[in-house]
Amino acid sequence: MAFYRDHQLTHLASSISVFAITIGLVVGQSATHKSLAQTSTTPAPSGVTSINGSGGGSVNTLLVGTGTTSPYAPQGSWFNTYGVGNPKTLNPPGAVNPLVTFRYAAINSSAGLAAFFTQTPPPLTATNTATILRPVSFADSDDPITGTEKLSAGPNAGIPIQVPVITYGVALAYNSSGLNVPVGGIKFSRATYLGIFNGTITNWNDAKIKADNGGRTIAVNKPIVVVRRSDNSANTFTLSNNLKAAFGAIWNRGVGEKSIAQAGGIPNPLPANTVVWPANFQFASGSKGVATKIKTTAGAIGYVDNSTRLANGLQAAVLQNKAGTYNSISPTSIRNAFVGATDQDASPRRIKIVVTDPTAANAYPLVSASYLVFYDKYADVKVANGIKGFIGWALGTTAADNIATDRGYAPLPTAIKTLSKGVVNTYVNDALNP
Repeated sequence: MAFYRDHQLTHLASSISVFAITIGLVVGQSATHKSLAQTSTTPAPSGVTSINGSGGGSVNTLLVGTGTTSPYAPQGSWFNTYGVGNPKTLNPPGAVNPLVTFRYAAINSSAGLAAFFTQTPPPLTATNTATILRPVSFADSDDPITGTEKLSAGPNAGIPIQVPVITYGVALAYNSSGLNVPVGGIKFSRATYLGIFNGTITNWNDAKIKADNGGRTIAVNKPIVVVRRSDNSANTFTLSNNLKAAFGAIWNRGVGEKSIAQAGGIPNPLPANTVVWPANFQFASGSKGVATKIKTTAGAIGYVDNSTRLANGLQAAVLQNKAGTYNSISPTSIRNAFVGATDQDASPRRIKIVVTDPTAANAYPLVSASYLVFYDKYADVKVANGIKGFIGWALGTTAADNIATDRGYAPLPTAIKTLSKGVVNTYVNDALNP
C-alpha cells in the first residue's frame, strides 16, 4: 500500500519478532525489552551479510516462526532454513546459503513500507521490542504498492520491485466452550458471517446459524463475543476487502488495515483505510493477542491468519463461498482460490494478484497474497545476490513449499512463481552493475 497513507507506525503485531536473530522466540516470551533490543542489534557473524527487512505479521510464522514447537518454531522457518540463524542452532544441519542472514521485524505492512521508503529501520519503542539493523533491504506487505511511492533516502536506490511470495487465508476462529459443535466444525453461510461482523447476529442460537448447520442448535443461549484487531492489520484489510467484494454496499463499515469502534452511527464518509466496528466488539493487538482472547473467552470468535490459528489450536468456521459450497480453511482450499490468478499490474517491475470472493467451488473465500518489496539498485552486491538466491529457493524448491504448507500457508501457483523469480532476477541489481 502507499507509503504516504495515514498509518500509525507504532501499532505493532503482538507477534513482533526478528527472524533468524531473536533468541527469545526459542525460549518463550520472557525476555525483557532490553534483552530483545540487544539481541536484535547483534552484528551478523564474520563473513555473513545481514539482509534486513520489516512489514506485516501475517507471514511471520513462515519467515521466522512464532512458537516453540514444530512446525511453528523458528527452527525450519524460511529464513532460518535458507540463511544463517542467530544462534546457528536455529537452522540445523546448516544454512542453504551460509553467507547471508535474514533479519525481520514483524510490525505491520504500512510501517514496514515506511521503513523501506525512508530506509530507516523502525525504532525500538515500548510496544516494538525488536528492530532491524541498517541498511534496510526489503519490506513485506499484503496490500500491493501502487508504483507512485518514492524513496526519500539512501543508500539503496531505484524504482521499487514487488513480487508475491505466498498466499494465506484468514480464519474465523472460535472458542468452542459451551457450544454444540458438529463434526467437521460450525458452518457459516455468507449471510451469516456478514451478519456476525456487521453486528446483526449476536447470539449462537440465531436461526441463521441453526439453518446453516442442518437444524442443529449450536447453543441454547450464548452471546457471540466478536474479537477484532485494535492495531493496523493486514488481516483486517483482507477480511474487510473480501466482505466488500462479496456484498458491495451491504458491507458499509469500510475497507482497510485500521480498526476503530463505532461511536453513534456509521460515519459517512468513512475514514480512509479504516473499518468501523460495532462498539461492543472486543479487541486485541496482533494476531497472537486476538488468538489469546478467543482462547480465554467462551463464545468468542475473531479473525486471524490460518497459521496463527493452527499454532494456537483454535477451531475455524467452515465458510460458504460464492459458488454456494462450504469449505474448511486449509492450504489446499486457499490455493484453490488462486488457480488461474494473473498479474494485474502493468509494470514489468511489479506483480499484483488480488483474489476477492473467489468463484471456484473448492476455494476458501477469505484469502490474500503477501508480497516482498525490494530496491532495484543495492549498494552492496552481496545483498542483491542474497535476495536473488533466497527468492530462487523460496519459489523454486519443494522444501520451501513443504515448510509453507506445514505452517498453514499455500504456495503460489507455478506460473506466478515463475513470474516472481523472473522479475527479481531481471530487476534486482547492485548499484555498480545495473
